[in-house]
Amino acid sequence: MNHIPMTQISKTAGSLLVGLLVSVCICAGRAQAFQADATVAPDGDGQFKSIQDAINAAPQTTSSVKPWTIRIKPGIYKENIYVQREKRFVRLVGEDAAKTILTYNLNANLPGSDGKPIGTFRTPSTVIDADDFTAENLTFENSAGPVGQALAIRIDGDRATFRKCRFLGWQDTILANRGRHYFEDCYIAGHVDFIFGGATVFFERCHIHCLRNGYITAASTPTEQAFGFVFSHCKITGESPEVKTYLGRPWRPFASVIFLNTEMSDVVRPVGWHNWDKPDREKTSRYAEFRNTGPGAQKAERAPWSRELSATEARNITVEKVLRGHDGWNPVTRAVAAERTASAANNATGKGSKASPSTCTAKAGLRKDVEYTRASGESLRLDACVPDGKGPFPAVILVHGGGWTGGDKAKGVDPLFAPLTKAGVAWFSINYRHAPKYPFPSSIEDVESAIRWVREHAAEFNIDPRRLALVGESAGGHLVAMAAVRAREDTRVAAVVPFYAPVDLLAESERRGGLSLSLRALLGRSFQIDEQAVKLLREASPINYVHAGLPPFLILHGTADMSVLYNQSVQLQAKLKAAGVACELVTIDDGVHGMARWEATAPSYKDKVASWIAEKLSQAPATSATNGEHR
Repeated sequence: MNHIPMTQISKTAGSLLVGLLVSVCICAGRAQAFQADATVAPDGDGQFKSIQDAINAAPQTTSSVKPWTIRIKPGIYKENIYVQREKRFVRLVGEDAAKTILTYNLNANLPGSDGKPIGTFRTPSTVIDADDFTAENLTFENSAGPVGQALAIRIDGDRATFRKCRFLGWQDTILANRGRHYFEDCYIAGHVDFIFGGATVFFERCHIHCLRNGYITAASTPTEQAFGFVFSHCKITGESPEVKTYLGRPWRPFASVIFLNTEMSDVVRPVGWHNWDKPDREKTSRYAEFRNTGPGAQKAERAPWSRELSATEARNITVEKVLRGHDGWNPVTRAVAAERTASAANNATGKGSKASPSTCTAKAGLRKDVEYTRASGESLRLDACVPDGKGPFPAVILVHGGGWTGGDKAKGVDPLFAPLTKAGVAWFSINYRHAPKYPFPSSIEDVESAIRWVREHAAEFNIDPRRLALVGESAGGHLVAMAAVRAREDTRVAAVVPFYAPVDLLAESERRGGLSLSLRALLGRSFQIDEQAVKLLREASPINYVHAGLPPFLILHGTADMSVLYNQSVQLQAKLKAAGVACELVTIDDGVHGMARWEATAPSYKDKVASWIAEKLSQAPATSATNGEHR
């Protein structure tokens, strides 16, 4: 509260009134800024004791003008925190960063459930998978200590903003994996590669503190991305006079890092930059500086493959220009072009999205919105594309993701459209009924209806009904796996390709400590894992129904997927092989959730899938098979 000093009492009534009005306006503004939808307190003085519980309570109706704001009272919160993809516009607000600490202690050398080290990408104390996340006045920490890779935070969403936050770790403190992000007045501590990843990030007035000898950045900026990490008006310090650091080393060939007007103590080595012992990266790395100051900023001995920007170049490196992207995002003004925000929201739910004719490269073009069945009064439709040529062609049914509650036939699986057509494979991309209006097993029944329909209309589309495969991603991957393991004669297929599919729903829920929003919608349950929930989770898990005689599987999953852990696919492959089912697992190193997000680093997955399907469907499968009933 702003108090009026006694010395002001003698001033005119007009001045006093103006002062009171200003004070009221300031206080009202602060109250509005910190108006919370939920409060977390470790002593129970709030709706929640757990930050994760408060995040789980966020509705899926948030927006830029109606975020889900969580007030976090001072305390130490030791928990793995995950902001899932569907939780846009979550805002975490603390009162004092030094006293409000979000921490956990995983490190890359700890053994996982398979006995092998969990690796770097499963260590984050906090994972931000959603877009439009904001945090203020908080500490994000990994307390494992100097024991190797141990992330305090991992960011996979887009447009994340951090103000007056602290990030504490040693090696790999912050993974800015993708998207665009903004850090303002933050404190970041570590010693080896403690700011790394492929995102575009603007750091404004941040304090970078080096605990031991090492490297500040390890950027993996994609070739086509104009900016990687930009540090503006920052400060770099060391824990002691003996500590020495490099400004960065290129994790990937086209790493981009720029330091502007940054105060550098003598902790920064005179050479400035390291080539990761790979001289070829000196030719491609994009390292630059402009008007830095302090003992660590001397130019005389700087690596000759880095450069000093001109004043004209530096003037063009602003928050607005670095982060604006296709939607005009400016975190300083908190602006995103309204029409782009609406478009992104529609794409996230599948509303209003339609397949473009360019998604089918065949001369005949795309046949859109063909009704394949009616269920519960709903018209369910598909898009179809048949290759050029004589035929009859092998075919796949594509099933999109979206947490069983959203998505659309034109999205999610769309990177596969052109490669499949090129490989001579017809494809049918389907819509299906969504939860919670239509709970389990409605969506699986729709996939089965699509299989029957495609077979019945094989002649019309010039395809071979015996050479049919299922491909699905995320929730769609779960659906195609489930359809395969419970298939009867009229729904049996010749091959199955699940991408990053949740196949053991009970294990996934136990990992989260309760049912996700998506599973609650699918199964009509609450967050708690009670006896009835356990029964339903097991019943809806494809891994529990694997048996001999299933068609061959090709499983694809990224090791850095935090939405559905990579181990789900490892376990499915083991179960299939134990049953004598042919199964390959394609591992996307550092791959996150969503095949479109693999394009920058592992684009060859598409051709691998298309060629595998063409090969497996090259011979007509037998129409009879062993026991395939859902058991």
